[in-house]
Amino acid sequence: MKIKIPATTANLGPGFDCLSAALSLYNEFEINVLPNSKYKLRIDAEGVDIEDIPKDEKNYVYKAIKKVFDLCKTEIPPLEIYIKNNIPLQRGLGSSATAYTAGVLAGNILCGEVLSEYEMLKVAVELEGHPDNVVAAMYGGLCVSSVDDDKIRFIKLQIPKDLVVLTIIPDKKISTEKARKVLPKNIEFKKAVKNISNVALLVSSIITKKYEFLKFATKDFLHQPYRKKLMPYMDKVFKICLKNKALCCMLSGSGSTIVAFYRNSDLDEILLEKIGFEINKFLSCDFKILKFSNKGFIVV
Repeated sequence: MKIKIPATTANLGPGFDCLSAALSLYNEFEINVLPNSKYKLRIDAEGVDIEDIPKDEKNYVYKAIKKVFDLCKTEIPPLEIYIKNNIPLQRGLGSSATAYTAGVLAGNILCGEVLSEYEMLKVAVELEGHPDNVVAAMYGGLCVSSVDDDKIRFIKLQIPKDLVVLTIIPDKKISTEKARKVLPKNIEFKKAVKNISNVALLVSSIITKKYEFLKFATKDFLHQPYRKKLMPYMDKVFKICLKNKALCCMLSGSGSTIVAFYRNSDLDEILLEKIGFEINKFLSCDFKILKFSNKGFIVV
């Protein structure tokens, strides 16, 4: 079977661990059973950062498949996994969520589709550790998610087609674990109130197309100010994008990628070249203009 899963950008500024949106950049996976094979597992990969993709049982796709087989109390057969990796690893674009989601989907199909959609989501979230990226990877669009008493609740919203995303992807990798270690254990009450207000304003601004509010609605006080220690270039990149027609700018997930939202009509190759010239003076990075994806996974 072949499975295609979109990249995701999480948090969107103030929506820490609860907001995420799917993007038009995809990882592709092919999983085949190897009957009568002398190999228990064979993994091949092509694309970006493949040197960091485990080719053994530590592989995220395989771990997710095995998790489903264990839940079904079924012995896992010899497998061949092929990965076309288009999403850079450890850059805050949901690469791990695509692998876990693909593995859960594949495992469920191989086990006879015994898990419900919600059960699959729950397994993938358990493996990933938080719901935001996984929910958007599975369903696409802008997803608002919450976990309460071990129950995952989410709402998917359609993102207007006149918005595009400039992704600024530094060469530097930052693991989610490292980016979480710099966060404080406590936050001032007034900062928490500001973030709550901004999340509500952010979602409302996107849905109602009141884009003039996005610059203010994406301000964050929970994680970005602390993660700046790991990404000292952050404010400088924000400033360059905002002075070049960006509606808003924020870290993608835990970084190191930065994303800026634009009206589709405002961002072209000429403006991208100008932005790239300014940023590349102090930061080695790649640039991609992506659309939002209102569709999630595709299984063939």
